[in-house]
Amino acid sequence: MKAIAIIQDEHRAITAVIEGLRHVVEEVRAGRMAVDHALLGAMFHYIEAFPEKLHHPKEDDFLFARLRARAPDIAPVLDGLEHEHVVGRERFSELKAKWERYRADAAALEPFAEGVERYAHFHWRHMRREEDEVLPRAAKALTAEDWAAIDAAFASNDDPIVGVPASKAFRELFRRIVAIAPPPWGVGPEASQR
Repeated sequence: MKAIAIIQDEHRAITAVIEGLRHVVEEVRAGRMAVDHALLGAMFHYIEAFPEKLHHPKEDDFLFARLRARAPDIAPVLDGLEHEHVVGRERFSELKAKWERYRADAAALEPFAEGVERYAHFHWRHMRREEDEVLPRAAKALTAEDWAAIDAAFASNDDPIVGVPASKAFRELFRRIVAIAPPPWGVGPEASQR
């Protein structure tokens, strides 16, 4: 059941980037930090490339599919979570569009900041349902054969934040986020005033 630890680590990594995004936007909104679109772009790229295109599809295709077969009574919960994966992609696209509007017009900060909050809260509620309802049930219901397939799928994720072997592109992206993000989210320069 290595996948449970990997999924939880990935959830923490995804949350760290989203919380970092919230922090940066709040600092800009409060006038304590100048906007850094390179940093925001790196964070958006991570969210798009990792949770939306790799993590969530593997949950659907491996963990949820096998759990659905072993514990049919949890199907409504899994249906809801799979639907949230679709909604999450839609909300991320909307958020990205708000960021693009903000890049073009600084007056669009407020709708962008509200979108960041909405996306972050949606993600948090979704992740809690997975960890509180699905993972404990999976630990009880799935067989060693199920776990071998799920473990193999999640062990192949290339996420530099959680320590699994990362592709060169993810390593570079992670370094970029850490290098340009101000403390406490990275090692970049202290937040500067607008």
